[in-house]
Amino acid sequence: MKFKETIVIAMGGSLLIPESIDVDFIKSLKNMVRYFITDGYQIALVVGGGKTCRRYQAAAEEFQNTNDEDLDWIGIQTIRLNCELLYRIFSDLNVHSEVILKPKDLEGINESLVIVGAWEPGCSSDTDAVEMAQVSGAQRIINFSNTSHVYNEDPRINPDAVRYDKLSWDEYRNLIPKEWTPGMSAPFDPIASRKAQELGITVAILGASIENLKGYLNGEHFEGTVIS
Repeated sequence: MKFKETIVIAMGGSLLIPESIDVDFIKSLKNMVRYFITDGYQIALVVGGGKTCRRYQAAAEEFQNTNDEDLDWIGIQTIRLNCELLYRIFSDLNVHSEVILKPKDLEGINESLVIVGAWEPGCSSDTDAVEMAQVSGAQRIINFSNTSHVYNEDPRINPDAVRYDKLSWDEYRNLIPKEWTPGMSAPFDPIASRKAQELGITVAILGASIENLKGYLNGEHFEGTVIS
């Protein structure tokens, strides 16, 4: 099947489960996915672990025998559970027959929707999104977050934080930590950012809505930050 474009969407797990599972958000996400695959796009939905992941990791950190790799594996398994939830809910769409984990498994997939999990420690689902974009030939990644822009500081702590509409990769990477740590909360993680810059991939940090994604894809108004 020939698609208009393959869109890789990296979606923070905290959108799915801010405190408890947000069924209303999942309904709106499903409507959005249905809209874009009906319009001829292929979507690779890369799911994060979010707060659920960080809660498990925090519990594990209370024990001295756990290390960063242990924490990453906890995150991977949390992501896989989130993926399974979405895969079952989206089963009546043209979704690939299983959650895929490794980037090479994206090759040759003809379904309109692919749910993507995690498979190796040392990075976040953002890096998985970049690797999926590389395999599929996608030139841009959509990062759905509960914060629609990149700021120089956490706007929840500092209401005067500076908001950016556009950043170069060098500018963005100067705003975030240089190294990955399990459970890191950053708009796009440092390993993923380095790879995206090397590959010339554009990342758009957007609020999660049909209107926002339509605006971005059509070159119209949207709320978000574009990093390129």
